[in-house]
Amino acid sequence: LKLVDLRDSALCDGYSQLFEIEEDPADKNFFSEIISSVSDVKFTPDGRYMVARDYLTVKIWDMNMNSKPVHVVPIHDHLQERLCDLYENDCIFDKFECATGHSNSSFVSGSYSEGFVVYDWRTQE
Repeated sequence: LKLVDLRDSALCDGYSQLFEIEEDPADKNFFSEIISSVSDVKFTPDGRYMVARDYLTVKIWDMNMNSKPVHVVPIHDHLQERLCDLYENDCIFDKFECATGHSNSSFVSGSYSEGFVVYDWRTQE
């Protein structure tokens, strides 16, 4: 994720912060780029954390520490073994949104079958 400060420039050709997990080349496969594509980002009400949703996980980033997320919450971990099937029927391209709670430590995110996940990363429940 590249964070741009539009007060510096209206062009998004640069960034002020980069939030990225270095992926081990040995773990890369055909689906890596697709499932790591971020579909939604929200900031907590206090602005300290950024909640980023990709296909399989929700990553919680501390705005003061961009080297790695403070929490990675698996949402669709059970689908990891079915990525080929999901690719064949285009489900792997589905996008899910997220929203943050007022407590600055919780989020909600959508899933399949009209389901959703509510999670507090401080209590890990």
